[in-house]
Amino acid sequence: MPFYDVARIADGRADDRCADLRRVLASGRFVFGPELAGFERELARLVGVEHAFGVKSGTDAIILGLEALGIGPGDEVITTPFTYIATVEAIVRTGAVPVLADVAPATLCLDPDACAAAVTPRTRAVVLVHLFGHCGNLDRFLALCRERDLLLFEDAAQALGSTWQDRPLGSFGAAASFSFYPTKNLAALGDAGAVVTPNPAAAERLAQLRRHGRDDSGRHVRWGWNSRLDEIQAAFLRRALPGLAADTARRRALAARYDAAFDGVVTVLQPAPGCDSCRHQYAILTPERDRLRAFLAERGVETACYYPTPVHREPVLARAGLTFRNAERAAREILNLPIRPSLADTEQDLVIELVLESVRE
Repeated sequence: MPFYDVARIADGRADDRCADLRRVLASGRFVFGPELAGFERELARLVGVEHAFGVKSGTDAIILGLEALGIGPGDEVITTPFTYIATVEAIVRTGAVPVLADVAPATLCLDPDACAAAVTPRTRAVVLVHLFGHCGNLDRFLALCRERDLLLFEDAAQALGSTWQDRPLGSFGAAASFSFYPTKNLAALGDAGAVVTPNPAAAERLAQLRRHGRDDSGRHVRWGWNSRLDEIQAAFLRRALPGLAADTARRRALAARYDAAFDGVVTVLQPAPGCDSCRHQYAILTPERDRLRAFLAERGVETACYYPTPVHREPVLARAGLTFRNAERAAREILNLPIRPSLADTEQDLVIELVLESVRE
């Protein structure tokens, strides 16, 4: 039983994708055409912000988003050690200094108290990672950023379709990034990402940054990047976008079935109260993670571990000698179970049966 089964999803939409490809080929527009413009309008409407910009990847989305907010050399940016390294890498690429703060054990999202303790006179922003589509208590971060005059940036790579107090994640910060990597809930056929912002000045800078710092007159007014979402990927994403709500509903239904089966038996990672997660991943925590994962693999069930190594333990940062107890425990104990929309109830029943069999041994 595959964890993602991307090939099955892609094959099921092959006819539509071929039609999209033919339409783009016939148009003769492969960059900055109507497909990208349409996708950006539709994404902005979904997230509830004024401006959306398609870029090459979710990583580029963080870099360009931070730069558009004025983050750069001399600044400190607080974020979590329990994330994909791209979050921290993007901060480094702006010239700013990443400052890590531990996660809350209940959500594995950035701990607001640890974040507050990490603020210094050089702190300019907080990058809040919505892990697995979950978020922590956003109200506390919004209050902290107001009180300390900090920018809030949402790394919503895994959170398209999630809400906090019925408002979409990605609409709370000065800017937010999304990823459309093939394993994400809204998936391109390759790398793709987007930045959204409610801020007109940041939007103007984003439009320039993704095309070598070029303004509407054709002059290059700042150093920029070559980070454009092409027409083919934009067309594929537009095609997939109307189905996102149904896919998210299916993920939530699968999560509810897991929750009911594991209640009182298995420790399940849950979002903070007030967050309706898109359930990009379903995670359990157990000190017997490696044994359980091997048990499932022997019986044909593929699982994943996000993330087996917290960022501060990666070789590129390990020399700093940092320690974050909650993030390190999570890396030892976390196990992600299949939760793709194509997962049949009978397949999930087998996963549940095997997990319960293993933990009761």
